[in-house]
Amino acid sequence: MPTNANALGAVSQAFTTSDASLVPGTMVSLETSGATVVEKATSLTSEQLLGVTASNPLVALGGEDKQAQVVVSGLTPTLVSNINGDIHIGDKITASPIEGVGMKAISSTEIVGTAESNLDNTATTTESVVDKDGKTTKVQVGLIAVQVNVSYYAAPQGKLNDIVPTFLVNVGNAVAGKSVSPLRILIGFSGLLIGFVIVGIMIQAGVRAGMISLGRNPLASKVLRRSLIDVLATSVGLLAITVVVFYLLLTA
Repeated sequence: MPTNANALGAVSQAFTTSDASLVPGTMVSLETSGATVVEKATSLTSEQLLGVTASNPLVALGGEDKQAQVVVSGLTPTLVSNINGDIHIGDKITASPIEGVGMKAISSTEIVGTAESNLDNTATTTESVVDKDGKTTKVQVGLIAVQVNVSYYAAPQGKLNDIVPTFLVNVGNAVAGKSVSPLRILIGFSGLLIGFVIVGIMIQAGVRAGMISLGRNPLASKVLRRSLIDVLATSVGLLAITVVVFYLLLTA
């Protein structure tokens, strides 16, 4: 596997590690056991992505025995694979099933940064990967330049992105506390709008009917008041159910 990974234009920070096999270019994540201990990143630990190990960074903060220099910002060579397809300039890079090796992000996930070179333009080696069905697949692994900037990548959702307004997507994501597909947001807000319309029609119809009845029979004011309260209670209940269904749809 290629190991020539000099990060001449990057800023790195020293983190403790118990893994002596961390070669430059390895994607790492924080161990759950400690905030300053790193390990090789995989798809299962992508939420704790930290950066890429490197040698000769432009700026190195700290550094002792049993510590690894991890690039947290800047351009650095990174080990990647073509598990999710060929990698080209501009592709987002996330952790792969292979420990310490990245791949192209094709769905919403945490990423380590953006590819600044093509995988097919660099020397690669062949690695074997066993998928969840137990099938062995051959993939290519090589070093490419990656602009490190760990962040969450929201993958495009096709034509629905052009239909659903951006502010609705932002509100939906804020309500759910995570990235939600435009389809769910569209269905959720449509249902919420229909619920409000139905409640408004019910209240308007109840008030109108009460006023007409009161004009015909002023002595029936108590009965009409009770009926109006029943309509309002039903409307509030329907509105509450609509809001709960809307929330569950976005958070499910």
